[in-house]
Amino acid sequence: MKGNLLSMAIRGAILAAVGVTPAFAQESSSDDSQKVSDGTIEQITVTGSRITRPNAVSPTPVTSLTSEDINLGGDVNLGDVLNDLPALRSTFSGNNSGRFIGTVGLNLLDLRGMGTSRTLVLQDGRRHIASSIGTSAVDVNTIPEDLLERVDVITGGASAIYGADAVTGVVNFVMKDDFEGVKISAYGSDTDNGGAETTEMSITFGQNFFDGRANIAGSIQTSSRDDVYGYDREWITKGYGTLRNPENTGPEDGIPDRIVVENYTLPVLSEAGFAYTPLGLITFDEDGTARPVEYGSICDSSGRCSGGDGYRWIGQYQMYPRTENTNVFVKGRYDLTDSMQLFAEAKYVNNEAESFGQASFSYDGYSSTNPFLDDSLSQALVDAGIGGFGMYRMHSDLGYRGNLADRETQRYVLGVKGDIDGNWNYETSLVWGEYDGNVRYLNNRHNARFAEAINAVEIDGEIVCADAEARANGCQPLDLFGEGRASQEAIDYVMLQNTGSYENMTQMVASGFVSGDLINLPAGPLSVAGGFEYREETSSVDYDQIIKDGATFMNALAPTDGEYDVSEVYVEASAPLLGGLPGVQSLTFDTAYRASDYSTIGSTGAWKAGLDWTVYDDLRFRATASEAVRAPNIDELFAPLGQNFFNVDDPCDADEIPYAPDPALRAANCAALGLAADYQSPWNEGPTLPGFSGGNENLQEETATTFTYGLVFTPGFAEGLTLTVDYWDIEIEDAISYYGGQTILDKCVDGSSINNAFCGNIERDANGDLVSLTSSALNASALTARGIDYEVRYQFALADVFNSDDLGSLTLSLLGTHLLERNDYSFQDDPSDVDQIDGELGDPTDTFISNVTYRYGNLSVNWRHQYIDSMALFSIGDARPESAAPPYTGKVGYNSLQSRYLFQDSIEVFGGVNNIEDKAPPAYLTGTGGGSGMYDTLGRTFYLGANYTF
Repeated sequence: MKGNLLSMAIRGAILAAVGVTPAFAQESSSDDSQKVSDGTIEQITVTGSRITRPNAVSPTPVTSLTSEDINLGGDVNLGDVLNDLPALRSTFSGNNSGRFIGTVGLNLLDLRGMGTSRTLVLQDGRRHIASSIGTSAVDVNTIPEDLLERVDVITGGASAIYGADAVTGVVNFVMKDDFEGVKISAYGSDTDNGGAETTEMSITFGQNFFDGRANIAGSIQTSSRDDVYGYDREWITKGYGTLRNPENTGPEDGIPDRIVVENYTLPVLSEAGFAYTPLGLITFDEDGTARPVEYGSICDSSGRCSGGDGYRWIGQYQMYPRTENTNVFVKGRYDLTDSMQLFAEAKYVNNEAESFGQASFSYDGYSSTNPFLDDSLSQALVDAGIGGFGMYRMHSDLGYRGNLADRETQRYVLGVKGDIDGNWNYETSLVWGEYDGNVRYLNNRHNARFAEAINAVEIDGEIVCADAEARANGCQPLDLFGEGRASQEAIDYVMLQNTGSYENMTQMVASGFVSGDLINLPAGPLSVAGGFEYREETSSVDYDQIIKDGATFMNALAPTDGEYDVSEVYVEASAPLLGGLPGVQSLTFDTAYRASDYSTIGSTGAWKAGLDWTVYDDLRFRATASEAVRAPNIDELFAPLGQNFFNVDDPCDADEIPYAPDPALRAANCAALGLAADYQSPWNEGPTLPGFSGGNENLQEETATTFTYGLVFTPGFAEGLTLTVDYWDIEIEDAISYYGGQTILDKCVDGSSINNAFCGNIERDANGDLVSLTSSALNASALTARGIDYEVRYQFALADVFNSDDLGSLTLSLLGTHLLERNDYSFQDDPSDVDQIDGELGDPTDTFISNVTYRYGNLSVNWRHQYIDSMALFSIGDARPESAAPPYTGKVGYNSLQSRYLFQDSIEVFGGVNNIEDKAPPAYLTGTGGGSGMYDTLGRTFYLGANYTF
């Protein structure tokens, strides 16, 4: 009987919840802890508050996913499952984590697409050590999924409750309490197109002791996934690319500026080498024979073609890195008394990830008498009195550049919690976390050795390196005249496998709070919570000396070492204002304030206020207003200026002026820089521009103002139906931003004048040509986002519908977001200078996930549909769809199917297929970019698994 009462009470809490209804959930509660006594639920704590409440009611919108909801995705990668949620952007998912040096394998969460550093990730309401060096971004791979009870997502500023970094929201991973028994799980998956073979094994265990006064539970989980390369995916092997459209007559003619072609090549360089000689442009066959370069069938004015001998980009695309993950987690509790409990946790995670991308490349000088050179070409050059020539070459045959990251994460928690006189409760805890990373840079070219190896001569009939000292040091001559001709000994000499970086971060958090009812008001008790938190963070990264010296093909990277501490106090109150009146069953006002003192930036403050209005049992309204803050992280503050390279087009080039938002303004600003109206830049469509990027010790905090308004409708005429709708509005001022090279150049000359911070970061020579630019963090911009979240869930028995015997039950759910606005303001004081983000690649206007689950006895079948709206492939703010072809991605929908069956209440077998239609990313996208990462790159995937519980 007690179990039935508990089930009924939990169901009632769910149906009355404000934003804490499960996204696709089974019957589950949204409480962090709950106890049952005589069939009644005692006080519980919901995510987003420190105040215990008699139900799961809060004015802050929270979406909860149970572990069963997560399993519907059929993917072992928890981060990839969560990144499918409409509120999250796939900034760092499994298939695009290798976009930057050292980030391979990281799966970071990004609420509202406003930056991973603005999303606070918690475990059981406590902070977690980060995995992205110098930041607070937590790798979801470090979360122990087997003991996961649910995931709560707060999509709004929560700094007053949880502190800095909760600017756009909080993701709280809530672990199971009092787990008993043993669960053994096995999982395997494979893709229809090859690659990404995945396996996972885990064991979860738990046991109560001392008549239930103590419990120890834990899990051990190992998983691995093989890599996938572009050669395994048809949309990559077709080699899509864009060329300048020869039919285009101008920026506003309605004719696409660019056209899409297959077999896209860059005839500036190739994997066989392009020799630039006075005799013509020469390339080489596999046997080293020289011949004139053949161009493609279609070429544009920039030298890019469809077909021909130029470089094809296929090999540089890795759809998914190779990953291996081991997660060991143990937690326990012991009731010291009836009102005091000791609790502890320990975690160790090892993650290894390997990715490969673009190979090294270079333009080097060669002697006409190089003994590896085709004899006929060598003789022709000598006869013409030509002593040497230059050659562009992509060195794919020397090995693609790669990252091999080995990361270790440890986290320990020790605390005490309990009750005081039954009316108050408290908790105090100490959290220690440490992250260590070792990132190896694979196939990293040693520049000096490379120069020695390509300078070959013939001595006594043997081809050797020309420099005697280099020969003594092991130099082996390198044959680059044709693809695949280099000896392994020469490759081993010039390509390094043992250079890398060493990362370390530590986190110590000491915190405590007390919560209870202060006084009785006419409509109920005034509940309060107050607490403190002290936190220390350190972060350092160092590189091998050869990297710091810039002696390899990589950028010259500088080490970073920084730390800070922060002391905080906070208070929260919940006051029932009215109750028991017609149209006002209850009206509650919530508020909170947190004061912080940082060793880096000084004092900050954050606040929150909210109203919760229950009109009657079926209808509730909620509203919150808050001001959240984020202090600059260690990387933003202390990263020194390091070498970088930028792919840019000079906006002052005469060919670029007409494509400016305001061509006349850009022309005037370029003239003010001393550039002629017919100026032609050497950087356009050419090599990368050198420069620097780094942090800024003068940064201050950024501030976010957030408003939410919503309702929850649980109609009595449709038992089991829950509908929630929430409007949210976020505006971040003094946003800490890094600007890309192209953005810096454009903002310099597209502003009201050249007297701005962007022009100050650009260096030109006496001719006006670009020399260098610097990208450093600035409190210069504003970010805004507005939208509507909605959620519908309806669970019912089919027998009630058809008035018959048991036919099973059906659960329908829908979770979506309609994005109203997402803007970036590079100059926050100039609202006219706006960059519209919503509707562009990565930020769809509409996205949702729907689930239909049928259950009959021990059988369950689920159909899942994910919808992604069409997005622009051009800058919407420029209002020029003809700048891209095609201009839009088109709408995309993915369908998946899963079935589960439970045998003898102990063995569960499940299997399914994801991306049933085997859809590729749309609009010729790779799916590996920051925006296109939201698309599936694995294709149709089959999986099978089993759980054995005893």
